[in-house]
Amino acid sequence: MAGVVRELPRLGGVVAVEGTPAWQLVFPEVPHEPSQLWLRDLAACDVSSSTLRSYGYDLLRWWRFLHVLGVAWERAQRGHVRALVEFLRESPNPLHLRRSPDRPPLGSVNAVTGKPNPTPGYAPRTINHQLTVLHAFYAFALDMDLGPLVNPVPQQRAPRGGRPLAHQNPLEPVRRPARAPYRQKVPKTLPRSLPNSAADALFSALRCHRDRALVALWLSSGVRASELLGLRHEWIDYGRKTIRVITKGSRSLEEVPASADAFVWLALYLAESGQDGPGMGPVWWTLRNPRRPLTYHAARAVLVRANALLGTNYSLHDLRHTAAIRMANDPNFSLVEVQTILRHASVTSTQIYLQPRLEDLIAKMADFHERRQAAAALPPVMPAGYDEAELAELLGLPR
Repeated sequence: MAGVVRELPRLGGVVAVEGTPAWQLVFPEVPHEPSQLWLRDLAACDVSSSTLRSYGYDLLRWWRFLHVLGVAWERAQRGHVRALVEFLRESPNPLHLRRSPDRPPLGSVNAVTGKPNPTPGYAPRTINHQLTVLHAFYAFALDMDLGPLVNPVPQQRAPRGGRPLAHQNPLEPVRRPARAPYRQKVPKTLPRSLPNSAADALFSALRCHRDRALVALWLSSGVRASELLGLRHEWIDYGRKTIRVITKGSRSLEEVPASADAFVWLALYLAESGQDGPGMGPVWWTLRNPRRPLTYHAARAVLVRANALLGTNYSLHDLRHTAAIRMANDPNFSLVEVQTILRHASVTSTQIYLQPRLEDLIAKMADFHERRQAAAALPPVMPAGYDEAELAELLGLPR
């Protein structure tokens, strides 16, 4: 069946609406009632608006795929899910194909950073996310008796059946169950960060005080890009050198420290933009009229321009990784303290920053070989207490 589907039609859409939920799935031309019921149920469970939007697009892709096959969503079977996975593994991602022609080729590796650019197709994480959303939707549809008789998306099972890790003996090592059917292998990657020299070069490539203040705060505080863009004047404490941000996961207002240099650049930006007095409301604004609050895509464009100048491909999240690695490698910081500043729910999320950076390993390996070569070039040291002439004759060394 995968070979039958060559391209998905541009039918329906996910549109923003007033009320709850904040997003509506339209397919093909009217709201899709089962999808809306599920999104409304998720919204009542306090799922964020961005998550609802992401789930809506996953469902929309599934409806388009079934539309090409001519299969009603209530009659979908496991074979249709397998065909969807095969289609996603073989087809290009339309979002990746919309890149401007002056951007690096898809799938290439940046010569400066060593960081790969996006591939033309769907990433393994995207396919796994698609399957997770579909499984959750059909589980909801079965509970609400909306029509389907079985969940077409297979789930993870223990080796002998049942729920994974059920009745696990705490005295025995944990045996991780195999991946669920159709779930893709996700390559293990280390967090990408900027070396100190690269961070200095990036800072020098910025055009204005606003961009310098943003990058300085990202590099020193480790807050997420969207969290910093939501900063308000009343959440800045110049005396304590802290800012308050709404944490992405818990959505609670939390205080985060930053460097003194970051607050200097912030003060220069506020003075330049006429916001140096006491004020309320958003801190970050566009530079051109009509002035609007700075969005994530506009902030990302700042980094895209700097990348084009430097020949790099750093992302906004790399700045958070850089701040985290700097703190984790500082002997004055404990791992729990780094976890608190980054506001990770689990310390296991912070442990990934203890891995050494490739740039540091390359430098240490070069120094290691240089020291070995220098030690080999030195003349042998004669042990104290032996006659040099007798030792040279015994070892066959020149006198």
